[in-house]
Amino acid sequence: MTEGSSRVRLGVIGVVVMALFAALFARLWFLQVATSESFAAETRANRIRVITEPAVRGSMLDRAGRVIVENKLVNSVQIRRGITDPERRAMVPRLAMVLGVSPRYVNNRIDSVRYSPYQPVPIADDVPLETIVFLKERPELFPKVNAVRRSIRVYPNGPMAPHLIGYVGAINAHEEKLHKDEGYGPEEVIGKEGAEQMFETQLRGSPRVRKLEVDSRGRLVRVISDRAAQAGNDVQLTMDTEIQRITEESLKQGMKAAGGLKNPNQKMRFETFKATGGAAVVLDARDGSVVAMSSEPSFDVTKFTDGIPAEEFKLLNSPKSNYPLLDRALQGQYAPGSSWKLFTSIAALETGIVTTDEVIQDRGFVEFGNPPQKFKNAGEERHGAVVLRSALAVSSDVYFYIQGFRFWKLYSARDVKPGNLAKGYGIQRVAREFGFSKPTGIGLGSELKGRIPDEKFKLKLNKNNPDPFSRDWLPGDSAALAVGQGDLLVTPMQMAVGYGAFANGGTRFAPRVASKILSPGGETILRDLPPQVVGKVTVKPEIRDAIMGGLIDAALPGGIGTAGRAFSGYGGVPVAGKTGTAEVYGKQDTSVFMTIFNPQPATPDEPQYVIAVFVEQGGNGGSVAAPIARRIVEALNGNPNPDGVRLVPPNTNSRD
Repeated sequence: MTEGSSRVRLGVIGVVVMALFAALFARLWFLQVATSESFAAETRANRIRVITEPAVRGSMLDRAGRVIVENKLVNSVQIRRGITDPERRAMVPRLAMVLGVSPRYVNNRIDSVRYSPYQPVPIADDVPLETIVFLKERPELFPKVNAVRRSIRVYPNGPMAPHLIGYVGAINAHEEKLHKDEGYGPEEVIGKEGAEQMFETQLRGSPRVRKLEVDSRGRLVRVISDRAAQAGNDVQLTMDTEIQRITEESLKQGMKAAGGLKNPNQKMRFETFKATGGAAVVLDARDGSVVAMSSEPSFDVTKFTDGIPAEEFKLLNSPKSNYPLLDRALQGQYAPGSSWKLFTSIAALETGIVTTDEVIQDRGFVEFGNPPQKFKNAGEERHGAVVLRSALAVSSDVYFYIQGFRFWKLYSARDVKPGNLAKGYGIQRVAREFGFSKPTGIGLGSELKGRIPDEKFKLKLNKNNPDPFSRDWLPGDSAALAVGQGDLLVTPMQMAVGYGAFANGGTRFAPRVASKILSPGGETILRDLPPQVVGKVTVKPEIRDAIMGGLIDAALPGGIGTAGRAFSGYGGVPVAGKTGTAEVYGKQDTSVFMTIFNPQPATPDEPQYVIAVFVEQGGNGGSVAAPIARRIVEALNGNPNPDGVRLVPPNTNSRD
């Protein structure tokens, strides 16, 4: 190796060494100078602890100021997260013995996925003071066990209106994301469903927030700030607890009694109605206030106070229990049957395809098409000569099938005259004016919108069907729609809103759940929640009077109307109504009754209510749904303890 090459190599090595040292010095400068402020900030942040404690949640009151939901301070035993397996094996049997429960119960609560992983698991509430003292004096025997005073939701009226009121629970990851800037702590609960969720911002209040400075060992150095908790506001609902109680009782009684009614359309000799589910709604027709809302099967909302165990929650979502968490008033979609004839009547009279005094001969059936096809009343019962009013009272399907065919003839001649298409879709037009095929705007849960069928719907439904006629709007489609069957679907709440608009003269309200926001303790009105008008429907007085007359006759006590037997002996405020018995493929008929309480008030101040009752697989509308509504009507008349629901044996020749 020459001296020159050796110098070159030494020079290269020197350059590499200098470069490495330069990089090292640059990194040191960056860490010590450039980022010194950020490290200092992180160090300060590591010394700061933010502790939140939930505020007392606001109460809910009914429209008369009676408490529906409130809070109660209780002695609670909890187990903190992070317990080790040895601690758990030693502690759980001891704790179970002290609380008087089984070790399995305690372990199931700890392992339940229904409780937040960041929140202590509640084991027992309303624990006697001596038990609390016993646990606090022996921390070595009960590691990770908290004995605290905490506020829980309580229900003075029991598990009333769970679908309307809703429940609270530990905040989950999805909710944390939605409310990320609202300061929810791991100890807080949040409204999950119903009014608890709808009015979460008002009910929650402001939590206590403490900023603490701690040393490297986590010991408190000083309190930087301490913002006191502010209790949540109270919410006054439009619900009447007395009417709600009667509504729930009546629906349960009617469904239970339906199980003893023999199905006249039975295939098996001793088949009775199953009555697997149902809903009942009471609306104030003057402003859309929800006075009562019931769905069956129901659930015990009081069990959600501490978070319901996973196995119980799973059962509530199981087909075996027929989905008790499903709010059938808002999420149950049903064919309304003959209760729909109110809207068909409006469309037929407004379109001019029939007059109030046109006489139609009801021979028990009508033929249409080529070759002719029979469309029948149930059992081909003959009603003879009927006009609109009597057709509504006795629920003549033949009368309304004929109106459906007339609508279809206009629709089929849509190329002859430009206005024929709109006239042919007259029922669909009226339905949309009354709010069908879209949510009512109540603001609770996942409200479904139902369905108003037309040719566009059939095209979409049957786009892959090889039969081209399946995509056409056929005469049978118009006939089925006219009597509330076919592909038509509505919710009980939609029907209540529609009947309410008809009853009050044409104002369609969004159903109103609450009327006021009150200060904590209910002493001051902070904000009124006025009725919300979402639509206006113009129905000529002569049309309204003719239809209302038919509805009054349908519920005339002891009369020939389809609900006459259900209201036999009734002597209170006048009522009007319409029965419905809707066919469901593969199941027993749905029993339906729509009621207008005080159909012709003398003054605008007189109360006027609408009641919707639907019973799945309940059979005849006049036999089951109408008697349920009758008992609710008695309560609206001021009777706090009306006689039990008395069903009416179905007439084998009638679907209504």
